[in-house]
Amino acid sequence: MPGPRAIPLRPPSPGPAVPGGAAALRLSGVTRVHGGRPVWAPVDLLLTPGTLTVVTGPNGSGKSTLLRLAAGLLRPAAGTRACAGTALYLRGGAGLRTAQTVRAAVTGTAALAGRAQAAAAAMAALGLHPLADRTVGTLSAGERVRAALAAAVACRPAVLCLDEPTAALDERALDDLAAVLDAVRADGVALLVATHQPGVLLPLADAHLSIADGRVVRR
Repeated sequence: MPGPRAIPLRPPSPGPAVPGGAAALRLSGVTRVHGGRPVWAPVDLLLTPGTLTVVTGPNGSGKSTLLRLAAGLLRPAAGTRACAGTALYLRGGAGLRTAQTVRAAVTGTAALAGRAQAAAAAMAALGLHPLADRTVGTLSAGERVRAALAAAVACRPAVLCLDEPTAALDERALDDLAAVLDAVRADGVALLVATHQPGVLLPLADAHLSIADGRVVRR
């Protein structure tokens, strides 16, 4: 009897293709409304394959909303979204069944994207083989982040939206995360990462979006 199925890391349908295929994701004049008011002024955003865009801003500024909209989990109140393939949204270490082993969770999630064979390499990249037979529910917060990220990396989406992946990581783990994201970018994935700890990621970033006072500004 098969074991429990891994929960996919929120992969929505790809949505309309990007015109001309020149970008992984294009947002044109998009905004969201909350409490009858726009979260931020209309946003234009172009993500190209193999780039890292870091999003910063205070709590409540709309970082998560922007990432969820980019991943296709939210529909814009105005404007359009076009994606060249599948987009994944990952919040911290969420998205995997806690009763599964790390190996089963990563492999099962990758299998949903037809990429089960990529699970071992993704686990190796995140240093997870020593934890492979542990259940997800017994991992520390930082280890869960690594496991969830391995599952997402194995799926190899066109766009990977990471919401506060640095929150539970110590200094060494932050350096490891930066190296992994650099490798994921080199593989052609467009990364959109929201963080309150930009010091590690901004030196690697191709672009920096700052959200404040109802506006998304490119730095």
